[in-house]
Amino acid sequence: MSGFPGFRLRALILATAASFALGSAQLSWGEDAKPTVPPAATAAPAATTAAPVAPAAPAPALVAAPAEVITPPTDAVAKAAFDVLQRNCARCHQNGQLISRERPAKNFGDILKLNEIASNPNYVLPGNPLNSKLYKQIADKEMPYDVNYEGETKYGSVNEADLKALQDWITALGTKASASCESHKFIEPEDMVSYMVTDLDKQLKQRQPTTRYLTLTHLANICADPDAMKVYRQGAIKFLNSVGRSSDVVRLEAIDPEGTILRFNLTDLGWSTADWDNIIAIYPYNVQPDSEFSRTLATGTKTPMPYVRADWFTFTASQPPLYDDLLKLGANFQALQKDQGVDVAADIANFVAQRAAFQKSGVSQNNRLIERHPSRSGYFWTSYDFAGNKDHQSLFDFPLGPSADGFHHDGGETIFSLPSGFQGYYLNKGTGERLDKGPVTIVRDPARKDFSVTNGISCMGCHDQGMRKAKDDIRDLVLTGRAFPKEVRDQVDGLYPPHDKMDLLIAGDGQRFTDALKRAGLEPTLKLNGVEMINALAKRYEDDLDLTLAASELGINVSDFKQDSGDVDQKFRPLVRRLSQGSIPRDQWEKTFIDIAPDITDLQVVKIAGAKAPPALTKPVGNKDDLSLTSDQDSYRVGDTPIFTIVAPRDCFLTITDIDEKGTGTVLLPNAFQQDSRIRGGVPVQFPGNGAPFKFRMKDPGVETVTAVCAVVPNGGDQIQHDFKANQFTPVPNYTSAVARSIVVEAAGAPKPSAIAGVTNSGNAAVGGPPVPPAEGSRASFRAAVKLQVR
Repeated sequence: MSGFPGFRLRALILATAASFALGSAQLSWGEDAKPTVPPAATAAPAATTAAPVAPAAPAPALVAAPAEVITPPTDAVAKAAFDVLQRNCARCHQNGQLISRERPAKNFGDILKLNEIASNPNYVLPGNPLNSKLYKQIADKEMPYDVNYEGETKYGSVNEADLKALQDWITALGTKASASCESHKFIEPEDMVSYMVTDLDKQLKQRQPTTRYLTLTHLANICADPDAMKVYRQGAIKFLNSVGRSSDVVRLEAIDPEGTILRFNLTDLGWSTADWDNIIAIYPYNVQPDSEFSRTLATGTKTPMPYVRADWFTFTASQPPLYDDLLKLGANFQALQKDQGVDVAADIANFVAQRAAFQKSGVSQNNRLIERHPSRSGYFWTSYDFAGNKDHQSLFDFPLGPSADGFHHDGGETIFSLPSGFQGYYLNKGTGERLDKGPVTIVRDPARKDFSVTNGISCMGCHDQGMRKAKDDIRDLVLTGRAFPKEVRDQVDGLYPPHDKMDLLIAGDGQRFTDALKRAGLEPTLKLNGVEMINALAKRYEDDLDLTLAASELGINVSDFKQDSGDVDQKFRPLVRRLSQGSIPRDQWEKTFIDIAPDITDLQVVKIAGAKAPPALTKPVGNKDDLSLTSDQDSYRVGDTPIFTIVAPRDCFLTITDIDEKGTGTVLLPNAFQQDSRIRGGVPVQFPGNGAPFKFRMKDPGVETVTAVCAVVPNGGDQIQHDFKANQFTPVPNYTSAVARSIVVEAAGAPKPSAIAGVTNSGNAAVGGPPVPPAEGSRASFRAAVKLQVR
């Protein structure tokens, strides 16, 4: 149990030498209580004018489901973790306990459902707390967000006891049997195709060539929660209808006993086969069994790939460019007006347009105006958004416009009826030019990884039940008193209706949308832990994945993956190692899948005419990926010398620490022989490197945790103090205490240039040059950890 004098560790270090979204006053057209606004809309004349239509009576309001009662766990270890999460995280991430926000931040609303988050590798890796995102985001001072970034003082900071409680709970999960999936019959790819062939044979001959399928089978194969599966099924169908161009709705129809395969028809959506070809041209999972069933299905549907994964499709097509393509959205606001049969300028001149304006909005930093127009399919709501509140950007001084002598807006968002009653969305600049995303300096969607309000998916998350209430601040201000000329008062009287009339319009339009949801067989109020169903399914796709999910997406179980991945191509072995020791980002798996699938499975790649690379997944600002740490094996024998590979997302200063089962740590890097530990971003670094002046040798049986922390400033991260005259390798008597101290200690001083240290696997220098300061919104440190068994 001993290495260097005074250390209690199971690993021995031998030193040998030296050197080495639309918003309202009542939080309406917006994302939640924290964000800002979309840059958005210019009003420009189009073609035709439609007569206004107002409902005769208020439409009944939807009744929200009662808040779920969260029962604390009875197990003492789990209860301690529950208390920590409730105190520090529930106000932003637990549906029913949110404070100052309408929706869970980051579409993560089940922080107190410990069983749920324990089964999601995006948050928790059972048995490995130091590599679990839930722990890492606290240790890296990302969370709690309001305390660390917004200066909130009424909530306390996370302390050592809190960290210890989370560690103990996640560690204990590794010793307990996970929810058994043994009773579930694994649905193999051949089974999926068989179900589709049988179903296709039941369809009318004329409709078979336009029959298509969405699959959720890979999620059923990992025993996803039944309530979540229900949300995913409905989310997929809701999204299909949200990009349909027909007046018909597509109803929820599952063709297999477990409800994992959903049928729809292109003609019911108003799509052509060319629309489907555009989808499969960027599909990154285009593999299928080499079987007669596959050939029969392709022949009957007249396409080489008649099915795609519902989670991928919902994530990818709910944002530009595919969202714009499927709805055939024009390049500017003027084209959108024409397509929807709206003439904004004429409607304003004829008092057909109806407005509400206010200073405080759910997403806008400045005053905002929303405006309703009748359209060919029902309604057309657009907003006028402003970069400031002064002069002609103030609606309270210039309530009329847009015009040279009226208000001057900078952009807007439009929500319009689709022919089926579902809704479409559009963002544009003040000039009318279409926008895919609103600049984060003007508008923020905290549910998105990059915080951008993204056309389509951001709007769907906010307007999950259609139009939302708005209360006008302008009408009474202008009409009471004589501060404005009579001509202005008369026009405001015609354009800004009384509150009760506006309420009728909004309620009627909301009812139109919810009626369409019901006709599609959907439950309008259904959510997953407070998250709208389309966003919930998209997030399930975007989350990191572990070995279990990766294997399921390949159509095999974990044991087959482990057995068959031994001979995988050399270039894929680092990714396989990461999967076996933790989780990987979705975009890495997406880019690798089509190459690795034939190596591990019997699936064949389907050739798609005009195939092209899928759009890049949105990643956080300044953070393309977390720190990657892998060991060359999962288990070792006493005397073995493990090798670690580290890849950092940016230039940073690396600290590697070995921690034994009692929590005692020893810093492996930096050390007395290699004090400069700066590494270059994106360059794989091997530790110990070739020719390193020390070796890392396994000494005693047991479990070791090796953690890597890379900080953008020297001695950042865990901020461990070194005295290499006293200890060649710094001891850390209590690693949890060290992390806890670093959370509350501010990093001080500017980083200094570094010149040496480290050799990559290719033998090139891995460091050098002055460090680059972090981009706005990026993290100050990154961490990863692996657990090793020594036998």
